[in-house]
Amino acid sequence: MPKRSPRKRKLNSTLNIKNIITNIAVGSLLLLSVGFFVSLVDNLFFDEGRTHDRPDLAALITKTKYEEKTGHKISVEIHNGCGIAKLANLYTEFLRSEGFDVIDSRNANSFDYAKTQILHHQGDRARALSLGKTMTIDEALIIEEKSQYLIHDLTLILGSDYQQLNSYQNAVIYEAPF
Repeated sequence: MPKRSPRKRKLNSTLNIKNIITNIAVGSLLLLSVGFFVSLVDNLFFDEGRTHDRPDLAALITKTKYEEKTGHKISVEIHNGCGIAKLANLYTEFLRSEGFDVIDSRNANSFDYAKTQILHHQGDRARALSLGKTMTIDEALIIEEKSQYLIHDLTLILGSDYQQLNSYQNAVIYEAPF
C-alpha cells in the first residue's frame, strides 16, 4: 500500500476541520430554525391564559370636531413665516395633538409675514375654520388659494404675531427642553 505524502495528510485534515465547522454551523442554524418554528406554533395555537393589554387605537387617536362630523382628517402644511427657529416644529407637535394631520413643516418663502394666516386649497372653508378656531386666528386671515396640485388641505403660515395667539400658550408645552 502506498504511503500518503505529508502534504495530502495536511490537506485532508484541513478539509475535515472545515467540514466539521460547516456541519456545526448548519446544525446550529437548523436548531435555531426549529426553535423559532415551535415558538410560532405555540403563540399561534396555544395562546390560552395569556392576557395581552392591547390598547384601543381608535381611542388613542385624537380627532378634530370637523373629523368627527365629516370623517375627513384635515391635512396641514406649516410654514415658518417669521424666522423664529423651530417654530414650525413646535406647532407641528401641537396640531398633531389636536388631531390634525401635519404632513410637512418648513420655512416660508420669506420671513416677512406680520400676521399668521391660513391658506385653504381644496375648497372646503370649514376645514380652514376648524384650524382657525384651534389656532385662534381671525377669520379674515383665512385666504382661499385653490390648487389641484397640492396634496394637503391647508397651509398654516406662522407670522410674527404668533405669541399673541391664544394657541401659542398651548403649543409652547411641546417645545423641546434643549
